[in-house]
Amino acid sequence: MLRTILPAWLLVIVAVAGTSAAEVSGRVVMPDVCAPEVSPAVVTLEPKGNAQGQLGSTAQPTEVKLVDQRGLQFVPRVQAMHVGETLRFTNQDSETHNVHIVSPGFAFNESMAPGQPRDYVPDRAGVIRLACDIHSHMRGYVVVSATPWVQVCTRLGRFRLDDVPEGHYTLTVWHEMGEPLVKEITVEGKAADLGTLTLTVPRSAAGVQAVAPVLSWPDVIDRISVLLSSSLDAATRPGGFKKARKLAEDAYWGEFEASEMETAVRTHLGFARAGAVEELFRGLVPAARELSEGRTGPESFIAQTRQLLLSLDAIARDLNQKGISDRTRIFAEATTASAAPAAGDHKGQVQALKRAFLHVRELADQGEPEDAASAMTAAYWDQFEPLERYIEGYDPQSVRTFEVKFNNLRGKVGAKLKGEALGGELAALATEVEATLARFDARSGGRFLPAFGASLVTILREGVEVILILTMLLALVAKTGQVGARRAIWTGVGLAAVASLVTAAALNRLVASAQGKAGALVEGGVMLAASGVLFYVSYWLISRSESKRWMDFLKERAAHGAELGGLGTLTLMAFLAVYREGAETALMYQAMIGIQAHSQPGLAGLAAGLGAGLVLLALIAVGIRATSVRLPLRMFFTLTGVVLFGMAVVFAGDGVFELQEAGILRTTQVGWLGTGLPTIGVHPNVQALSVQGLLVAGALLALVLTLAGGSVDARPATVKRIAPPATGVGV
Repeated sequence: MLRTILPAWLLVIVAVAGTSAAEVSGRVVMPDVCAPEVSPAVVTLEPKGNAQGQLGSTAQPTEVKLVDQRGLQFVPRVQAMHVGETLRFTNQDSETHNVHIVSPGFAFNESMAPGQPRDYVPDRAGVIRLACDIHSHMRGYVVVSATPWVQVCTRLGRFRLDDVPEGHYTLTVWHEMGEPLVKEITVEGKAADLGTLTLTVPRSAAGVQAVAPVLSWPDVIDRISVLLSSSLDAATRPGGFKKARKLAEDAYWGEFEASEMETAVRTHLGFARAGAVEELFRGLVPAARELSEGRTGPESFIAQTRQLLLSLDAIARDLNQKGISDRTRIFAEATTASAAPAAGDHKGQVQALKRAFLHVRELADQGEPEDAASAMTAAYWDQFEPLERYIEGYDPQSVRTFEVKFNNLRGKVGAKLKGEALGGELAALATEVEATLARFDARSGGRFLPAFGASLVTILREGVEVILILTMLLALVAKTGQVGARRAIWTGVGLAAVASLVTAAALNRLVASAQGKAGALVEGGVMLAASGVLFYVSYWLISRSESKRWMDFLKERAAHGAELGGLGTLTLMAFLAVYREGAETALMYQAMIGIQAHSQPGLAGLAAGLGAGLVLLALIAVGIRATSVRLPLRMFFTLTGVVLFGMAVVFAGDGVFELQEAGILRTTQVGWLGTGLPTIGVHPNVQALSVQGLLVAGALLALVLTLAGGSVDARPATVKRIAPPATGVGV
């Protein structure tokens, strides 16, 4: 009768009546990577021998163990309980969650509306693994013990189990990141101090492997959430900001960036999407500082973390839909219907582009213009860019037309274009791409004349700007006789040639999806840098053209071995002029070689076009050089300055456009300009026109200053020689 009334674990104590109960204590030490303040160890004690059989039946205590869903995390992450106790789940978030016990042998999968509790009573011992099917990164663990001696360690790893009778026991120390530590112990007397128990984790988890383990995106996000919870814990403790900052930074660098999730976002979802997530990461450290200094409560940091986890969770879903489930899939050949088709499968690539356009429209129609614009950027780089390289092999000049149309449509999507209007424009663009591909597919590659024409036009287009700038610089130094200037120019040319080849080789080693983005970033940056230098030099030249004393100034500077803005300015201008075109030219010729390489006539046409183009460029250079040298000094400086300024404006517009293509800058469409005039750097969007407008405004100001300076110089000179301005040259 007694056995049916008393709990099983109490029978053990009765069976050893007269024997004193002991206290078993100790400390579990784990590596910092385990984040013991968030994911602590659990200690369980199980008796051996006859007492083990007495614990076969379970007690029915009334205590309730709580696991909350808060901030898109299970809180606490680790819980411990006895068999037969009640496990209660709650949801304090505004989102609907669910609780799914994914461990075998436990059946529980319930939806969790905000504020709605759910109870579960485990009927067996084991480790329960919790998941949320709605937010796939959420993890939680409940250790269910068949004995009353089970406890979650403190944040410092300490534990104490009371009322343990003397006898032989198996001590188990469990942690989510590794195999449990199992130790046989004997309890005698009133206390048993087990001292320090060191728990090791797998080498990959400890971060000592040369290559980090491959994790799915939900697992990466889970690790981020653990680090951020640890950061929150540290920020609430005195002097804990330094640790809180390191943990928040580790969440970005050690998990988001090291797992290559950031690379996956940039490659497949766009730079704008990646930038938005990076901004959320950057906000964590200031939030931790304010919490640590007592200026805000934990709610602010929790809200920041919640927003970040929501964004990462959405990103993981979008990447998985593209077949990018972890870092090994970022640049892998597609194996699923949703992934990109094989190279050369133009019909499949066009269909993938159309699917991407449907996704753009879905996002736009859902009232998410920013995500739709980001998806448009991703559609360009992921689906169209491989087609673009094929088109470039036949007709390099037509590529810019498609670039402009994609960028313009991206701007319209960001400005909330949606519905039938958006669908019509997307359909028209897809049809144009399809028609262009059909036209080129009908041609047989490897013919002499098409290859010759494409090669000739390409080298002429890319080379004229370089020739124009270099011949003007050489003519300038020829007129002034400046010491070392010619060497400075040719040094810049040589460095640019080497840099162009290195850049092209480096870009060609990257996968196709990353190549175009990297190229756009490089070219955009170089264009803007070139624009700045050209504007500087153009103003410098024009501002000196009015003054008769200019020659005295040049002679004085030349006598001291100095010259136009310093030799460094000449070297930089020559470098940018050549490098700005060099890498792009190499990549364009690579595309043409890919089309023509299978036939001797095609390769011969490319070589002949390149040779003829170089000869024509040399003739153009000689003609410009001869003309410029015979021009009067004042007219030469004025014309040179105007031409360089015009190039600065063109480079500025094209530089902004390249950064827009890469998703770095927004695109705000200017409808009345139509498609603009991309051949001269005029793009119909606010960002490009604003930068060019600043240059024009600067030129007008420079003109006013030049005219004012000319009026002053028109007065009779009272000294034989006037010293140059103390500020040197430039604005």
